[in-house]
Amino acid sequence: MRSTSIDALRGIAILGILFMNIPLHANMLLGYVSFEPMLTSDKLITLLYSIFADGRFRTLFCLLFGAGLAIQYESCITKGIDTTVFLKSRLHWLMFFGLIHGVFIFGGDILMLYSLSGLLLIRGLTLDTEALLQKARKFLIIGCTIILLIAAATLIFADMNEQVVRGTQEYKESVALWQGNYWYQTMIHAGFSLGIVISSPLFILWQTLGLMYLGCYLYRVGFFTQGFSQPAFIKVASLALISTALCIAPQILMDNIASEIIPLISSLSAVFMALVYAHVVVKLCQTKSTAVNALAAIGKVAFSLYIMQSIFMGLLLRWIMPEFSITASHVDYLLLVLVYAVIQILMATLYLRKYEQGPLELLWRRLYNKGFKKKR
Repeated sequence: MRSTSIDALRGIAILGILFMNIPLHANMLLGYVSFEPMLTSDKLITLLYSIFADGRFRTLFCLLFGAGLAIQYESCITKGIDTTVFLKSRLHWLMFFGLIHGVFIFGGDILMLYSLSGLLLIRGLTLDTEALLQKARKFLIIGCTIILLIAAATLIFADMNEQVVRGTQEYKESVALWQGNYWYQTMIHAGFSLGIVISSPLFILWQTLGLMYLGCYLYRVGFFTQGFSQPAFIKVASLALISTALCIAPQILMDNIASEIIPLISSLSAVFMALVYAHVVVKLCQTKSTAVNALAAIGKVAFSLYIMQSIFMGLLLRWIMPEFSITASHVDYLLLVLVYAVIQILMATLYLRKYEQGPLELLWRRLYNKGFKKKR
């Protein structure tokens, strides 16, 4: 039986992740390039993203991925099938989809990293709740420490004079090389997506794995049904407020800060903010509101919508209207994401009136079941 709260949270994550990814869909090499001088609206939206969006939705995905593995593990136990063989089949095929997606469509792919982390998590699914929580704490502390060290090094050694600025000759040459050159784009996407996975043990893998352990723990203790107790929520919300304030302080106090630093420091507060989001959604699910049902519909076809986001935005921003990214501000990207969010809600709602699974969900299921049967 599906969990409405998990589906709704997955829906929020799918809608939310595009806010941060959309400039990369336009240009994976440059991402969002600031104007000179920086627009006031860009400063405001960057600050708001750091508070409410940056890292929050990736963190939600990690938590939900861990919870999903725990659900599949329980299902395997109930059916009396080999949990390791079954879960490995699922994750190997997901990694294959991620490879195709990351190399040929969008270099910011998360599927390969999540599959790798999931494979490392399988053995931990036999642990009791206390051991799961201890694992989560250990990996999160290691991961957050590494990220803080990288952020500090970037802050100290980054040369702001080397930052690419909109309208400069360097910017124009880079855009000219990128636009209309699919094989060059593919090379860049492949470099980013494979580079993240290969280098992940040096930084992001630890935090990702810790979040998945935490998601598994939260599922086992009934969080996705009940949420936090009031004292626990107050504690988590307080930590979210404090950590977010510390993360945005450099943006407020420093005139110029390297754009690479913001996602790094935001990923720390993202852990607590994502837990706050999850608690709020779990409580909203108890009301059975229309908004929750719409979000849950997106969550049920999240895999298909995630890949569709990349295909649609890649075609739109790199081929149909490539000039958009040359002049677009954060406001323009924000409006585009909001319009596409409405489209995704409508597509998911209408699609599920006729079908029970998304097309990629169905294909994935057939492939991993076939792979599992061969290895039994």
